[in-house]
Amino acid sequence: MNYFLFLNHPKGEEVYKVNEENEKAARKYFKTIPVLETEIEIQGKKYKSIIDYEMFDKPSNFDCFNCNINCCADSPSKLSKKTKKFLFDNMDEFEEITSNIEITEEMGYESSDILENLKNEKESREIISEIEEETEMCFYAYKKDNKTTLCSIHSICLGKGMTGKEISDIKPLVCSLWPIEILSEDDNSLLYITLPDDFTNSFTIEDYYQIPCLNEEFVSSALFRRKNPEGFSEEYKPVIETYKDTIINCLGKNVYEKIKEKLKE
Repeated sequence: MNYFLFLNHPKGEEVYKVNEENEKAARKYFKTIPVLETEIEIQGKKYKSIIDYEMFDKPSNFDCFNCNINCCADSPSKLSKKTKKFLFDNMDEFEEITSNIEITEEMGYESSDILENLKNEKESREIISEIEEETEMCFYAYKKDNKTTLCSIHSICLGKGMTGKEISDIKPLVCSLWPIEILSEDDNSLLYITLPDDFTNSFTIEDYYQIPCLNEEFVSSALFRRKNPEGFSEEYKPVIETYKDTIINCLGKNVYEKIKEKLKE
C-alpha cells in the first residue's frame, strides 16, 4: 500500500510506502466505517475508490492568510513537465517572489546550476534541497509578509487570472488536495480517500494534531495564539463546503455531488 499523493516525492519509497503497521490500521479502518464506493478521475486517469465520506463533514478552516503554521516545509513532489514549463515561462516572476536564484549565487553556485537542477530534478536536486534546508520551507514557497507562507506557483497563476481548474492542472496534486489523504494499492487498482483525524485514523502520513485547518480545538491553544495572535477571521465549516472547488477541480464534480448526497442521508 502507498501514499498515493506522494508517489512522486523526491525521496521516493522512503516517503510514499505505507509501513506494515499503518497498512494494517488502514485496512481495518476502511472495513469498519461507512464508505462511498465510486469511480474518480484524477489528472485524466480513472480509478476505483473507497471514500471515507463522513470525514468531509469535518469542521475546517483554510484561512491561510491568518496562519503562521509552516505547512510548506519541503517539496512533496517532483514537478510534472507541464508545471516545469509554466515555471520556466514565468521565471522572472518566480525569482521576484522567492529569490531562489539569488540565494543559489550566495551559496557559491551559478544561476545556471539551479536552472539545470530544476530541469533535471529526477537525476539531481541537491541545490534545491540545500535551499529548502536554509529557508526551512518548500523551494516553491515564499513569505508574503512576516507570517504568511504561500505557494509561488499558485500566486503566479492567480496573477495571470487563471481559473481554479487551470491552477489545479499546474500545481502539484498533493499541494492542491492537502490535507486530503489518499492511500492506494501498490498497483493503483483501488484508492482509499480520507482526511486526517488523530482520534480515529492513525495511519495518515503526517501528524496533523497541531494543524489548525482541521483541528478547531488547537486554534484556542496558547501555542497557536502565540504564533497567530490575531487568530482566524473565517468560521469553521464542513470540508465539503470549504473545499468544494478543490474537490470538483481535482476529483470531479460527480464525486463532490456523491459525497454531498451521502452526507445529506
